[in-house]
Amino acid sequence: METEKLMDEIDLILKTSKAGTMSTSVSPTVSEYMTFYIKDYALYTETEKNSPIISGIEYNPLVHITLGDEQQSDSHLEIVGETEVVTDQEIIDWLAQEKGPLTVAADIVMLKVIALKVKLVGE
Repeated sequence: METEKLMDEIDLILKTSKAGTMSTSVSPTVSEYMTFYIKDYALYTETEKNSPIISGIEYNPLVHITLGDEQQSDSHLEIVGETEVVTDQEIIDWLAQEKGPLTVAADIVMLKVIALKVKLVGE
């Protein structure tokens, strides 16, 4: 596939697919179904402070994300990325705006995933 077509397909999936799974890279693997928001090719999501995902990324910040919507594309993305907890209030405010009205509970943390490897799978 040409580089331009490949990038267009990746961009389409990133723009139209919000839901996917995120799995930790530690044993035992923990996987959660999450909603992702994309800004500057970083993926943002939220989870509970005491979730198994947080325990996993504290040990090893590498995660695996599968993202794609069959209605928008026959392909999906497999992303390996490094995760960090978001403390930047500007990003937290942006995420709250993207999600719509929300109440951020004291036990919720925002996560940022920087893609290290992206693989387009499918047609």
